Formats: sequence, C-alpha cells, structure tokens
Amino acid sequence: MDHLQFLEKPELDRPSWIGAFIGWADAQEGASRAVRYLIRRLPATKFAELDPEEFYDFTLTRPRAYNNKEGQRILRWPSNEFFYWKSPDGTHDLVLFLGTEPNLKWRTYTESLLTVMKTFGLQQVISLGSLLDALPHTRDTTLSGGANKEELQAKLQGLQIRGSNYQGPVGITSAFMDACTKAGFDYLSIWGHAPHYVQRSPNYKVTKALIGHINQVIGIDVPLEDLERRGKAFEEEVTKAISSSVEISTYVKRLERQYDQVLSGQEEPLPSGEAAVEDIEEFLRRADRPDGEPFSHN
Repeated sequence: MDHLQFLEKPELDRPSWIGAFIGWADAQEGASRAVRYLIRRLPATKFAELDPEEFYDFTLTRPRAYNNKEGQRILRWPSNEFFYWKSPDGTHDLVLFLGTEPNLKWRTYTESLLTVMKTFGLQQVISLGSLLDALPHTRDTTLSGGANKEELQAKLQGLQIRGSNYQGPVGITSAFMDACTKAGFDYLSIWGHAPHYVQRSPNYKVTKALIGHINQVIGIDVPLEDLERRGKAFEEEVTKAISSSVEISTYVKRLERQYDQVLSGQEEPLPSGEAAVEDIEEFLRRADRPDGEPFSHN
C-alpha cells in the first residue's frame, strides 16, 4: 500500500485503538477534540499516515491555507494520522488515530486502517463520534454507543451508555465497524450528543464526556480538569449567545424539562432517533417564521 506511510514501527504490547473521523461523525468537533486531547496529554508519538491523494475529491474536501507564526503560507491537506503511546506499566498501550472521512474508496481506506491494526496486534477498537440531538446545552452530555459482541454491549450498558437503533444513511464509522467485525476485532463505538441549535465549536462538554468514559473502558487516568473548565466556559458562552432569542431560549427550557423528567424517571428515555429528527425539524421551521412568533411546542 503506497498510500500507507510508516515513519517508524514501534514495539507495542497488545494495544487498544482509539480513533475518530473529522467530518460527518464529528458534530461540534466533540470526537476529534477528544482524540487530539489524548494525543497531547498522554503524550503520543506519530508513527504513520495516509497519503490523501487516493481518498479525497479535493473539490469536496478542500485543502486549507494557513499562515504560520513566521507569516509563511501553509497548505494543509486532509489528514489521517496514527500515533502510539506506551503505558509506563506496559498494560495499556494505545494506538490513536485521527482521520478525515474520505470521499472515495471507502473499502480501500478501511483496509488501510486494518493493515495498521494487524501489524501491531490490536486487541480492541474504540471509535468515538459526536452527533446533533435535541438536548439542552445546560445539562450533562448524553452518550450512546454500540458494539459487535454481547459482552461489549453489556460493558457499555454498565457505563450508562445507551444503545442506538438508528437506521439510514451512514458515515465512514459504520463502514469501519463492518470491516473490523469481519476481520474479527472487538469493536465499540461511543457517541456524544451535542445540542443541535448550537453554532459554536468545539463543544468541550462532549469531549469531556467521551474522555471520561475512555478512562473507564481502557483503565487509564487522563486528567479532566482542563476539559471541565473549558466545558463550563462553552456552556456560559452559549447561554449568553441565545439569551437575546425568545424562540431559542423557550425551546431550551423545554428541552431542560424533558431532560430532568427523564433523569427523575418521570418519562421514558428521550429522544428516540425519529423523535429527535422531528423535534429538530419542527424547531427550525418555527424559528425561521418571518412573523417572529415565539417558538413553542405542544
């Protein structure tokens, strides 16, 4: 595979994989920021990457131009990078992956990821994602997930990560899970739910929730204090931003009541996938009304 380029091949002891894909499965950058945070805080070392030429239509996923600290113009292409971290006690070696959802050749792309996994004898694959949902930004982040084995599903349930019954169009995460299952790897996915009415990124509340559960699943202890602080700042910024909109403020208060009722056991878990979509669509229709009528929902 000419597009898979190794910078080094470290010796790893039965590592676990933690990865996320920038794009469709990364609402408000919740998942990609989680992987970036792990790479920085552990810290992890880059050891491989994919050449983007094979997998992107650059008119759809465009390279981005930046100015560096010296004022030089830098062109940044869609990236797929692999990092490793060796646990000091040798029990939790990790391969960390941060990729960009490809436009082309999904099966070739996932086979490239599997090549890395097989090279280092990975034991467990954990894929992180974030999605938009009809939930308030003022409450704890809701998580959902899935796994390809019953014992792994039970593990997620034990961590209060609810299952998902979504059916419909999928992103690269589903193709990756299918490839991992066929190759015999244990696979878990954990998704943080981000409030759909929020325009700000990154959402550090989602990132904190994902990292907190990674600590429990893997058995590591990545500090969360910085994410806690940033999450509170994010919540305060969003609250301030929506305070001038009667429609959005009213809508958020209703979401808060729903959330609190579910938490207290007064209602069935909400929302289901279809209910959330209907709720979001209804919100958008009402919020865009030209007469400025306050948003309400019966």
